Amino acid sequence: PAEGARLAKVIGDKTILFMANHGISTVGQTVAEAYDRLYYIERAAQVQIYAMWTGQPLKKLPEPVVEKTKRDISGTRFYASLSPAQRHFAALKRILDRNEPDYAT
Repeated sequence: PAEGARLAKVIGDKTILFMANHGISTVGQTVAEAYDRLYYIERAAQVQIYAMWTGQPLKKLPEPVVEKTKRDISGTRFYASLSPAQRHFAALKRILDRNEPDYAT
C-alpha cells in the first residue's frame, strides 16, 4: 500500500509514468483508456528506436504543431458513442473471444 500511494503521488494528474528499470504504468478513466495509452506509448517508443537506429539527427516537432495535434485528436467531439480507446479495446476482446475464448473463464 505504501508503494502504491507513493506512485500515485508521483504520477499526480498525469496518465503515463515511466519508471527507471521497471517499465511504464498508465492510468485512465477506464481499463480501455489505460490500455490504449500503454499500447500507443509502446508504439511511439518503437518508432523512436527505429529512427535512432538510422544514426541521423532526430527532428523535434515545433510545440505549436504538437499542441494543435493534441487539440484536434483529443476528446470525443468526433465520436458520437464509443471513444477510439473503447473501440480498440472492444476489438481486442472480440479477437480474444474468437481465438482464445477460455480467457473469460
